Amino acid sequence: MTDLLVAPAPAPVRTTAPWQAAFRTALAVWSAVTVVHIAVTVFSRSSWLSWNNWDAQHYVTIAEVGYHVGPGYPAFFPLYPLLIRVFDPLLPGGGLISALVVANAAAIGALALLHRLADHEFGPGTAQRAAWYLAASPMGFFLFIGYNESLFLLLTIGSLYAARRGHWWLAGSLGTLASGTRLFGVLLMLPLAIEYLRQNRRIRADVLGIALVPLGVVAYSLYCWWDLGSPLAFSIAQDQWGRRYTFPGEAWFIAVGQADGTLGNGTLGAILDAGSILAAVVLLILCVRGRFRFRPDQSYLIAYGGICLVLLMSTEVGGRAMQSAPRYAMEAVAVVLVLARIGARPLVDRLVLTSGFALHAALLMVFMSGTFLIA
Repeated sequence: MTDLLVAPAPAPVRTTAPWQAAFRTALAVWSAVTVVHIAVTVFSRSSWLSWNNWDAQHYVTIAEVGYHVGPGYPAFFPLYPLLIRVFDPLLPGGGLISALVVANAAAIGALALLHRLADHEFGPGTAQRAAWYLAASPMGFFLFIGYNESLFLLLTIGSLYAARRGHWWLAGSLGTLASGTRLFGVLLMLPLAIEYLRQNRRIRADVLGIALVPLGVVAYSLYCWWDLGSPLAFSIAQDQWGRRYTFPGEAWFIAVGQADGTLGNGTLGAILDAGSILAAVVLLILCVRGRFRFRPDQSYLIAYGGICLVLLMSTEVGGRAMQSAPRYAMEAVAVVLVLARIGARPLVDRLVLTSGFALHAALLMVFMSGTFLIA
């Protein structure tokens, strides 16, 4: 019943068994998803090289030759290409193989950390389902290809979990790495601050751990100043991709308007963007209303999910409102957790997994075809 109702916080567990269970689940999920990806690749008569589409190409290029390739490249933050570069000499097959290895290793770690966070908050049943639901989600394949999704999730979930356990220097350090992976990593300051104030009646020296979070952006800005001539080169580069920010929530209505009724990629992309974010918002509402609502001490998760979704609904890239928002929505961890709680009902669980994997496979085929629909 603890998966269905608002339950008291579980007692801390100091054995290694929970971590063993988390990694067993993560490896099982990774194995199942890998089988699906191999089957899709074979069925579509494609090469694994077709996974090197869109941003994956940019990350590999940055890892191999640096940021001077073109004016838009500094928009891609450095930690993921840096890891590709580090592992490239150790692995056969060039930068793409290194990118895939880093992404998959990070995916396993992210799934294990999600399992631990969910287990700590809601129990083992929810933890098991959360790991499966994240990987089986329609955009879950982005965790396992040459993108930085899994690395960013590994670091953000790790930071949230460390904060929940009161390890503030670790939480801030992981937040630093997250903001060195993607600009949105700085958003971690909000949930960390909320959780810190909940846990501590007085401000202590370890509050400075939260101040570490933006240092990833600061370090990248200093690098841009030194190597590219401007500390804001990463922001200026966004102009090359046509990124702009709207009034909060406005981009969602723009996306609905871009679904003009035709069957072209523009309409399909707009439907995918607007529909995915609408579903995420509904799930986030269920975190605060109804039988699946979170406890007051779990508000840090709701805050992080809320600020992520608001910013996604306020972003436009290249004239397309909320482009890539469906994959970024996976970062709103509360959405995955509340769905995992609802999935305690067997019928819901089967529906989520079957529909999720079906859409996952179909959208992976679209991505491998090089269509801009879900880039």
